Amino acid sequence: MLAEKIFINGNIYTMDDDQFHAEALATAGQMILTVGSNAEVQALAGPDTEVINLEGKTVIPGIIDSHIHTLIAADMFDKDEMVNCFDKSKEEILEAVAEIVKKREPGEWIQGLGWNQSGWVDTTMPTRQELDTVSPDNPVLLLRVCGHAYWANSMALEIAGITRDSVAPAGSEILKDGAGEPTGYLTELAGTAVGACVPKLDKRAIARKFLIIQDYMLENGVTAYSDKALGVMSIADEAPVRETMESLDELYGEGKMKVRLYTFTQPGPVLEEMYKTGPKIGLYDGRLTHRGVKMFSDGALGARSAWLPEEYSDRPGHTSGPRTSSEFMINEIKKAHDAGFQVSIHAIGDAAVKQVMDAHEAANPENKNYRFLIEHFMVAREEEFERLKGSGIIPSMQYVELSSDMNMIEKRVGKERSMGAYAWRKILNTGVKIAAGTDLPMDVLNPYENMYYGVSRCTINEEPQGGWHPWEALTRYEVLKSYTLDSAYARFEEDKLGSLEAGKYADFVVIDRDYMNCAVKEIKNIKALMTVIGGEIVYKR
Repeated sequence: MLAEKIFINGNIYTMDDDQFHAEALATAGQMILTVGSNAEVQALAGPDTEVINLEGKTVIPGIIDSHIHTLIAADMFDKDEMVNCFDKSKEEILEAVAEIVKKREPGEWIQGLGWNQSGWVDTTMPTRQELDTVSPDNPVLLLRVCGHAYWANSMALEIAGITRDSVAPAGSEILKDGAGEPTGYLTELAGTAVGACVPKLDKRAIARKFLIIQDYMLENGVTAYSDKALGVMSIADEAPVRETMESLDELYGEGKMKVRLYTFTQPGPVLEEMYKTGPKIGLYDGRLTHRGVKMFSDGALGARSAWLPEEYSDRPGHTSGPRTSSEFMINEIKKAHDAGFQVSIHAIGDAAVKQVMDAHEAANPENKNYRFLIEHFMVAREEEFERLKGSGIIPSMQYVELSSDMNMIEKRVGKERSMGAYAWRKILNTGVKIAAGTDLPMDVLNPYENMYYGVSRCTINEEPQGGWHPWEALTRYEVLKSYTLDSAYARFEEDKLGSLEAGKYADFVVIDRDYMNCAVKEIKNIKALMTVIGGEIVYKR
């Protein structure tokens, strides 16, 4: 067979251990025909073959992001839709809310994402009264940077029916002042109860958001990703899952969506219907799969809603708690497995990690390889690392979280417990794989910045010198593997994605410097020059 395209004179890292480095590759249709030397590849050229000279540039397999929230993330690129609170002072956030109030009719919702009181002059939690001063006639709900705490004004609380008599759901909190009135700070399901009052998106708006995120991904060399809560929009609780699936069918059917999407749906009526029909795998030439189930054990350390077995070091007496019972979790895992679905459960605190591992063992006593995912696996005790060995569990982790949390982690859990936090080396040493991702929009999508964190264990400003707990750092190869071949494995697609080999999809990215040999600090500055999905050049810088 002759090649449709050949890419020559490249510095290609294939992630295929049998042939890790190559000069060129050839494609036909969506697939790779061969990878090898310039001469080997050029032998497949015909009169109609397109030849692309890479001019010595580095090529790596397409990045696979294992954790993204599409509809929430898309809002961050539209200033009229969402207040961007990232890296903003409280005063700047209030000014931004006041500006968007001018563009809205009274009663219309205002939402935002990314506030973090840890960087404010006054680090106490914000209040509804502060928002009331700039938005008395519009309900406001702002999501904290971690995605697990909320700042609401009085009108939003009133619409949701949250009063001094309200009791927070399990694992959640409604903070109240000295007089017993809600302050406007809520965590977990208490906050999503407010979000559930936000008007839902229609199919056209959903489609627009997927295309917005796709553009951002292609620009960064992300060729595949997993949506870890399909249809979750903004910060609402009830996801329009049916509308989202219908929008995706239209987008892929019309050829507008190129990126390979693997979805996870939260328990509810739509998921029960999906169990009856079974998973949908490899639709639209391998670009869309509905196969995952997403659940939560706890919240986040930043919101102090992560579940710890012992009290928070900076909040005596407080441990938070589980968002769901172990019995419910075990039953849902069994149902999912019986229906042919994969399960992914969010667990950040060490009590949550233990709950999820216990539930996995109880639901799967034969330890079948269902490729069970634990999202974040952020803080764990020594015994849980031991339990990973031979478990088949895949920690789905975000290297960027260390960069934003390293100045907080010891305050929250103390020095001793922090030794089990972001312990990437310890995890790989158990023999399991890590699936890498970003949790966009809670953290940045840029995969190269995330690779830098995985290798350096430093902040974006290259601090601390030598890295935080440097013995947990990974090699460049290990980090890239977690973002390619191991992320493909985590979605049952290692036979088609994750490495550049004959017979696999021609998904790859051309980058502007040599990832394997540039200075560590340069990794974070890598830019994608060209993104290819299924042999089609879908982005050029």
